[in-house]
Amino acid sequence: MIEKLIATIQERYAFSEEDANMLRARMTETLEFKPGDIIVPEGEEISYSSLLVEGFSCRSKYTTEGSRQIMQFNIPGDFVDLHSYPLEVLDHSITALTDCRIVKLQHRDITQIIDSNPRLGRILWFATMVDASMHREWLVCFGARAGAMRVAHLFCEMFYRLQVVGLTQGKSYRFPITQADLAQALGFTTIHVNRMLRELRDEGLATFRSKEVEIPDLKALEGRADFDPAYLYLEPRHQ
Repeated sequence: MIEKLIATIQERYAFSEEDANMLRARMTETLEFKPGDIIVPEGEEISYSSLLVEGFSCRSKYTTEGSRQIMQFNIPGDFVDLHSYPLEVLDHSITALTDCRIVKLQHRDITQIIDSNPRLGRILWFATMVDASMHREWLVCFGARAGAMRVAHLFCEMFYRLQVVGLTQGKSYRFPITQADLAQALGFTTIHVNRMLRELRDEGLATFRSKEVEIPDLKALEGRADFDPAYLYLEPRHQ
């Protein structure tokens, strides 16, 4: 169940079968969620971190008026709340966007991993640093990229992340979210999202229909988005 996580690690690190088995042995308990269910509630103390193994979820916050801002989409292979280990509570919630399954990694087991295998502990720490890098890039999108460029950037990001875990087909991938979800992630209205999707389609750069993204020319879409995948840290590490 955790093979997509292992794939993301192996993309970046030399990762032995012994290391993988250390994680497998500690990650056996699962939970399932329906669309709209809260996977990790804001402000509640938790004793484990959740690895998403099936489905899509999102990291989000709500205003007192009930508006939601999505700050990241989670895909299979993502630890959605690894930073809950030192923080103990989250300042935001993790919500299922589709049917989801998570596998638990108890915080006490993370402590044991760090003590017995410091290198694996650094790898887990690295995962939280990549999350932080993605958040900074999303801030750039909100502050410096407008319109269709913002949509194009998200489509490029999702392509690279999904490709690592084997969830792309050529230059297309399943992206089972609604236009309303896109609007809450990009800071647009649903009407504006529809207009920006039509613009990218008319330019021959990307289509989003039936919850699937198709990218005829990835390099052209990257150019339109001012996209550089360096912030995803996909290159092999030297530690």
